[in-house]
Amino acid sequence: MKTLIVVGHPELADSQTQAFLKAAAGDRGRRHVLTAPFDPASERQLLWQADRIILQFPLYWYNVPAILKQWLDQVFDDHLLGPAGDRLAGKELGAVVSLGRPLAEFGAGKRQGFSLDDYLRPLQGVARATRMRWLPPLAISQFAYQGPRDQAALLVAYQQYLTLPQPASFADRVNWFAAQLARQAERAQGDQATRYAQLRALLMQRQAELSDLQDNLRLIKEGGQ
Repeated sequence: MKTLIVVGHPELADSQTQAFLKAAAGDRGRRHVLTAPFDPASERQLLWQADRIILQFPLYWYNVPAILKQWLDQVFDDHLLGPAGDRLAGKELGAVVSLGRPLAEFGAGKRQGFSLDDYLRPLQGVARATRMRWLPPLAISQFAYQGPRDQAALLVAYQQYLTLPQPASFADRVNWFAAQLARQAERAQGDQATRYAQLRALLMQRQAELSDLQDNLRLIKEGGQ
């Protein structure tokens, strides 16, 4: 799967969040930083070549930043969609949104008044109009206040958002962790490589045991009907 990460940030050089995401992405997607003026022909080619398009931006006054809105206005046109309006059909559209406020403040009756999904409704409309499948957004809340454990969890969530089927199943996540451990084992040497391999084997053993348990529970349930 080819993932295109479209970064729309007016102060990119000063963003700790975006620097973290750039390092976290690695080779898991093509990172495309928006700079005006745009070359619509080049932008269209990037979109046509991608299977999953991720819009990555900070929420500015409950909306996308001006540069991302300008990009949408200038690039998303009849030529991009084609005569039948289906040149983006079947692709996926997602959003990685950084927030300056706690995510817990978003929701009906809460301080921000509406949910994050409500504020992102226009992007969902873009997905619907272009026949793309909208992915549940990945929200990054107050990155500057996150500790090492929160940032580690974010790294995993972000990498999985770029690469796994969405929403990802438990089995998808287990297989993803197994692949990461195998990757680390190939890069490491000696005892460290052995340790990564052992962890991967243990993970896969536990997954197999869980699958067997689920199968047995299903048989018990079916037998009781």
